[in-house]
Amino acid sequence: MQNNFTLGLLTLGQSPRTDVESTLRSMLGECVILRQRGGLDGLSEKDVEALAPTEGDPGIETCISTQEDKIKGVFVSKEQLLPKLILAAQKLENECNAFFLLCSGQFPALKQAVPKLIEPIVFIRSVIAELAGQSRLCIIGPQSDMGSAPKQWQPYAASVVTAAASPYGGMECLEKAAMSAKDSGAEYIFLDDMGFTEEQRQYVRQISGRPTLNATTITARILAEII
Repeated sequence: MQNNFTLGLLTLGQSPRTDVESTLRSMLGECVILRQRGGLDGLSEKDVEALAPTEGDPGIETCISTQEDKIKGVFVSKEQLLPKLILAAQKLENECNAFFLLCSGQFPALKQAVPKLIEPIVFIRSVIAELAGQSRLCIIGPQSDMGSAPKQWQPYAASVVTAAASPYGGMECLEKAAMSAKDSGAEYIFLDDMGFTEEQRQYVRQISGRPTLNATTITARILAEII
């Protein structure tokens, strides 16, 4: 592991992402310098509310910091977020040795604008396919993503079911999703949102009794190889 290695973290919402820092640190180590930027940095809650998606405009869930320094989930226009995200990525690129997108989705225009950005979804798919390729897979993630989840993940599993739960919705919501996954006959569970922590992964594993994969921890373990 290199001393003073600076790893950039690009979040869709606002930085710093204190909710996932401990999960990342547990796998990356304390010597790594985390440099963070977000697409919604510098915006007030009122500013963010103005970015709500309109009809026909696909939205995406992310999070912001409230005045009470708490993490709050928000739903914003993907179209309006993109240019802000590109600007944040371009700034971050000059501040670190390597940088990655804290999101398990893909943004082709973002990758085109900033080619060196690491998109975790590329290697997450390979991990899911190798482990669950012949199995029934349950995707747990925000309600807004569940409509497209089966089509997105079907190529990497024998069959796909979904259960909605936001990383910011509390443990009760997560417990219901874990039980739904178990009742559906899922053999593997994938927490498909970078807001999920290691604590939440272990909780879902305990409730469901099924092997549970987390986009955040998969990404951290692989990034540790380049540090």
